[in-house]
Amino acid sequence: YVDEAKRLYGVLDKQLASTAFVAGDDYTIADMSIFPWAARHEWHTVNLAEFANVKRWYDIVNARPAVTKGMAVPYLN
Repeated sequence: YVDEAKRLYGVLDKQLASTAFVAGDDYTIADMSIFPWAARHEWHTVNLAEFANVKRWYDIVNARPAVTKGMAVPYLN
């Protein structure tokens, strides 16, 4: 699983090398759906410093007030 997760971060990093957001220059549902997975990068043993474009995107999306509010909802096991 970890190897596949890292491969997917690489795919995402390559896409974000040419666009501000996943599907282009605007924040879309693509970003909304991928962000929660990427926000758990530590669970995937991924250091975002290895993926500069993902890190840039992550910081921008994470700073959005609605994202901050949504991510604060408790995770129930």
